[in-house]
Amino acid sequence: MKLQPAVKKETAHIALGTAAGVAVMFAVFAALGRFDYTVALGGVLGGAVAVANFLLLGLTVQKITGEANAERGQKMMQFSYSMRMLLMALWLILAVSLPFLHWVAAAVPLLMPRVTIAVMQLTGMYKKDEQKGEQSDHER
Repeated sequence: MKLQPAVKKETAHIALGTAAGVAVMFAVFAALGRFDYTVALGGVLGGAVAVANFLLLGLTVQKITGEANAERGQKMMQFSYSMRMLLMALWLILAVSLPFLHWVAAAVPLLMPRVTIAVMQLTGMYKKDEQKGEQSDHER
């Protein structure tokens, strides 16, 4: 499946926002004197999981927009949501279990796509009214 330009563009925005959020988190850990390799590794990998989750959402939306059967499209979206939540739950379990990951630094980046979308809405880069169909998907 070829990645549509809109999915590329929005994923790039989310990746940039997530990277900025992770950088701020690193600065907070450093200011508290708690920055070490576990924070760096947890933050980078957590950010990658967050961006991957958003990309998978975009791919699912891209795929179901071409689906003629609305019921099948809805089921595909629900399945995608369940699998993406499972992926994030597994990531959190790993983050808590593995001694070389700081669990807070691994968990916080999962919130960054939502923060990025909120900032984009506040700055006018993303308008809810223009993309009503995508809005509900972004907020999942």
